[in-house]
Amino acid sequence: MLPLFWVQILTVMALVGCFACIMWAITYFLVIPNRGTPFSYLIGFGVVIPLMTMFPFWLLQALNVGNKLVRFCASAMYPIITIFHTIEAMYGFSPNNVEESFSHYALYNACIMELQYEIDPKTDKKRPVSSTGKDILHLILGFGKYIIISGIYMSIFTPKMEVYETDANGNDPGFDPYHLLDFNLFRNNMVSALFFQLTLSTFTIALSVLASAIFGVKTENAMKNPIFESTSVSDFWGNRWNRVIHGALKRGVFKPVYKYSSKPWAVLATFLASGVFHEYLLLVVFAAEENANIAMGKNTAFMVWNAVIITIEYFVADMFLFQWMKKNLPKPILTILILSTAMPIAHWFIHPYSKTGFFDDLMVAFFVVKKI
Repeated sequence: MLPLFWVQILTVMALVGCFACIMWAITYFLVIPNRGTPFSYLIGFGVVIPLMTMFPFWLLQALNVGNKLVRFCASAMYPIITIFHTIEAMYGFSPNNVEESFSHYALYNACIMELQYEIDPKTDKKRPVSSTGKDILHLILGFGKYIIISGIYMSIFTPKMEVYETDANGNDPGFDPYHLLDFNLFRNNMVSALFFQLTLSTFTIALSVLASAIFGVKTENAMKNPIFESTSVSDFWGNRWNRVIHGALKRGVFKPVYKYSSKPWAVLATFLASGVFHEYLLLVVFAAEENANIAMGKNTAFMVWNAVIITIEYFVADMFLFQWMKKNLPKPILTILILSTAMPIAHWFIHPYSKTGFFDDLMVAFFVVKKI
């Protein structure tokens, strides 16, 4: 069952990728040559982005796909990356080497992952680093390791990752300030956050395996152990957590906004865009359910909260107290302080998945021991 399920995910992703390739061609041949003109914005915002947004709905309905993880992968990979790559192309923030030819641009989009680059000694230009058999084997072993670790973790904490008793529900409307002081909620959110880190690590390594094996290129590590090794809030979000999305948002939102505004506004716009596309993912994932109990808007609120925290950090990070804490506090204490800026409201992001059966559908992709 496990290998077959991964084949199903890859099949749906391949179908979405084929449609996305048409969008990449439209962007490359119509948007990029006319960059900065009304025509380029019309094609980007009026054609490519709407079509790429709607295609997962059409495809999943046509295939009658009900599994929430498959629906998530169909919308979270090529659609999101293509949308932000289209925006960065319109505003001139694509990596300069990817626009040299359509094959380079298609490779850049098809890999999904952030590529590793090196200088070509013949042309003195950047080129993707080629993968070797050793690289692919290393990735496959890493994927296997995370499959096992994630399966053990799920076997311990499933089905809802809620070990400690609490009445908080991020799917309920409104906001209860009391939940900010709910230590059991904090601990449950920590359990779920680590679960997200494990599963994201697993899936991004799988994408790296595909990129290396199919396209022959090396990719950057998408997850850099953010929960245990981050040294600041900005380090967590900017350098360690899901660098695939970080790169797409940086070039597709942060840089265009920063070009015409200030850094705090660019940070806010970036997290707001992140919140909006996470709301989109929820719409796709639960579109097949008539009575999905999801409070829309809380993913965005969670992201905006973190934008505010990073903005505050930007203004106070150089103060003596914070520099002293960064240099002298034990790493576990520093980690807890960093996570404390998000964990009290992390259920706004987590509960739409943990309380709706998404984790049950996700477990099909792993070796999990469940009590019958």
